[in-house]
Amino acid sequence: SSGINAEYGEKLCLIFGTSITEHVKGDMMSKGSRTVVNISQSGANINDIKQLASDFHHENLSSIHKVDKIIVSVGTNDVKFYNCWKRDMRKDIKPKLVSLIKILKQLFPSAEIHFHTMLPIKLMYKYTADSVHQFNNLLLETCSQNGCFFFDCFSRFLDERGVLCNQVLFRDSYHLNSAGLKVLCRALKFIVYSNLFNPHPRYSLYNRSYPF
Repeated sequence: SSGINAEYGEKLCLIFGTSITEHVKGDMMSKGSRTVVNISQSGANINDIKQLASDFHHENLSSIHKVDKIIVSVGTNDVKFYNCWKRDMRKDIKPKLVSLIKILKQLFPSAEIHFHTMLPIKLMYKYTADSVHQFNNLLLETCSQNGCFFFDCFSRFLDERGVLCNQVLFRDSYHLNSAGLKVLCRALKFIVYSNLFNPHPRYSLYNRSYPF
């Protein structure tokens, strides 16, 4: 259950994610009147995030007005085995992203919606890198067209040459280790405590945009 503690602050930031974010400690990121609640589920895909959001809404009706920021971490489970050379990602995945954004706006009308880049994954197949890049391009486009924020933290998880996954930060093909989790938490904290007036196509803590 994702019940909200009555002692929590007046502003709620919800993180909806996958196993990539499930070990992010919301209580460690909360301060003052700002409470961060992490609602991540291992194996979740885009449609599962819709269900997580609906379940949270149903269980916390009296606190929905406090939700002013949502961070979505999604993509790995939709893309890790996806062959973009043979399939049409715009046809297969974009409608799901648009539907997710629509649901989030309906459930949490006062909230800014932020997506961060899908993180790099180990090159398991010849098409892996292209599929990851296609997804992030599609995510950027979808955010731009639907009034959502797009946070580019992709390059923080690459090696010094900016070419491959930085294996120092990963414990397997796509899951972060404790060092990688610290890098991700730094990026998430920036989103949680940033004050932005209008959605921008992309913004970065490091002022570096990886060339998708």
